[in-house]
Amino acid sequence: MKKGVLLLLIMFLLSSCSEKDSLPAAVAFGDSNTKEANWAVRHFPEKEKWVSLLSQSEKGRWAVFNEGIGGQTTEHARKRFEKDVLKKRPAVVFIMFGTNDALMQPNKKPWVSKERYHENLVYFIEKIRKYGGKPVLMTCLPVIEGNGTVEKLYYYSTHNAALYVKVGGARNWHNSYNSVMRQTAKEEGVPLIDHWKNMVKKAGGPTDDLLIQSGLIDTSGYHMTPKGARLLYESIKKSGYLDRK
Repeated sequence: MKKGVLLLLIMFLLSSCSEKDSLPAAVAFGDSNTKEANWAVRHFPEKEKWVSLLSQSEKGRWAVFNEGIGGQTTEHARKRFEKDVLKKRPAVVFIMFGTNDALMQPNKKPWVSKERYHENLVYFIEKIRKYGGKPVLMTCLPVIEGNGTVEKLYYYSTHNAALYVKVGGARNWHNSYNSVMRQTAKEEGVPLIDHWKNMVKKAGGPTDDLLIQSGLIDTSGYHMTPKGARLLYESIKKSGYLDRK
């Protein structure tokens, strides 16, 4: 009896693996907002991650892989790009980086310069195309800055506000990296999902109060809630980039 159950389990696992191997691959490539690293801390339902929603809705049509790692920049991502992305021979790759690239360091310089950020995006695009895939760029969310007076509440509670004064504040600075991504998409003829603009439109404007009221972003100020993740998922579905003829 036990041998029979074990055999059935092995057969099920093998069939599941072979089905996934036979489907075209779609890879979500990014940082904590792709991995949804805040989900466990906030006790959000696992199935409400945007990559999970995509995987569920595309079951039987696409093999969807989540290759997000929290805290990473495009520079980190470049080192694991071949192993985590290209080896899967993806037909589509959704790329969402920038939040950590833009992070100001104590020396008042970003972790990754805009010039290098642009170079890394172009590198990803060219390599994906060389392997026969379609790259899709996605902008990062608008951060909720806060005032830094309440512990663990919004961006300035964990990031030094003084480092962002000369660049117009953290939200403006982060969006300047999105501008680099938008320009890169235009220059390279790459599809773009402007998640920043979609969130701002849904919230009714790019202010702390409106973004807080929207419920799209958690109290860290720079991670999505299930509501924010669903907005991104719906934007991807609406784009038609996973439609198969």
